[in-house]
Amino acid sequence: MKKIPLLFIIINIILGYARAQGSQSDMRIGAMNNSRVQNFPTTKTINENDLNRYTIMATLEEAISPDQYILGPGDELGISIIMGENLTFPLKITPTGDIFIPSVGLVNVSGLTLNIARKKVKSFIIEKAFPSANVNIALLNIRKFQIQVVGAVKKPGFIEISALDRLDKIIKESKGFLPLAIEYDISIIRKNGKKEKINFLNFIRNGDLEQNPTFLEGDIIKIPFGDLSSNSVTLRGRVKNRGYDIIEEGETLSQFLNRSIIIDNDSDLNNVIISRKIEKKNQVISIKPNEFSAFILFNGDIIDIAREDGIMVNGFVQKPGAYSFFPGYSTFNYISMAGGLTSAGSTKKIIILHSDGSISNNTEKELKRGDVIIVPRSTINSLAGDMSILQIFASILTIYMTYLSSQS
Repeated sequence: MKKIPLLFIIINIILGYARAQGSQSDMRIGAMNNSRVQNFPTTKTINENDLNRYTIMATLEEAISPDQYILGPGDELGISIIMGENLTFPLKITPTGDIFIPSVGLVNVSGLTLNIARKKVKSFIIEKAFPSANVNIALLNIRKFQIQVVGAVKKPGFIEISALDRLDKIIKESKGFLPLAIEYDISIIRKNGKKEKINFLNFIRNGDLEQNPTFLEGDIIKIPFGDLSSNSVTLRGRVKNRGYDIIEEGETLSQFLNRSIIIDNDSDLNNVIISRKIEKKNQVISIKPNEFSAFILFNGDIIDIAREDGIMVNGFVQKPGAYSFFPGYSTFNYISMAGGLTSAGSTKKIIILHSDGSISNNTEKELKRGDVIIVPRSTINSLAGDMSILQIFASILTIYMTYLSSQS
């Protein structure tokens, strides 16, 4: 009987250890290992709420214009012939572009606008079979066709759409943009050879429908890849779509955030942190909301959006980013949460940007919500870079031996 309690003790110890292991979590709010870069390439999707109106094919933005809609194989027409006996036919345009009218014959309407096709079909019926008939023609259903999408989308290839579907739905059907997609320089090659340039960001930001066009059979959509080294920024922290983005020249922080960036409810936009390298020196800039529209983003900027009232740890640490605030935690506690120093980091001259706007090097000072800790690069690393002590000694010894040889 004594073996049973012992067995329960062993089981409880094992379960307790498992729970302890399971409860461990990365306390960091925003960091690169949480970003989409780790699983690169992945997708950056546009706002689902903006696309609800496209979920049902039959839903139209407005009435179809008979002078603009181009008929093609798959469109369905309704033809009513009124005379002594009324005849009504629902007829689909064949793959060859014809419609077959019973007791009348074949007439080709592919490539014609709806209005021109109406006139042609009406004349054909009157001339071929029913001279005194009153003929009415209506568009009953619109066709589906394939359009080609190439470039920086998750699922390039052929997408089935209708002539009423716009670019945003096509991007959604292609599973969204890849991180390096240039969304402001999309090319459309029309079937007639005409080329158009689309700035899709203007539709996202301003609802400009000219930058969210419709398409016809034979059109090709090309989404180019951007250059990571010349026009990219990195977004981290309390947002859903973390990772790389390609920016426009002169794009402001406000314009960037007004893309389809999905910001978490607990994010702190009162203190957006930009990490920027200027002349090989790292700078950390705190941007307030009233500065968003004037602050121009540069290539290589890292945008950190912290959790509300969190602590930011930047600079030469293993896991830079935003962390939850814990009363009583010291500067070095947060550096430990950030994985500790890198080989290039130094605990000397740590900079603390306080939420009240003051700056200090006092690591003993009590931290408050919204403070930013910046770990500098060590002096020896600034001078020697990534060289080890042994490499430095070997270099000095080589120079010395060369000197001795020159003296002999």
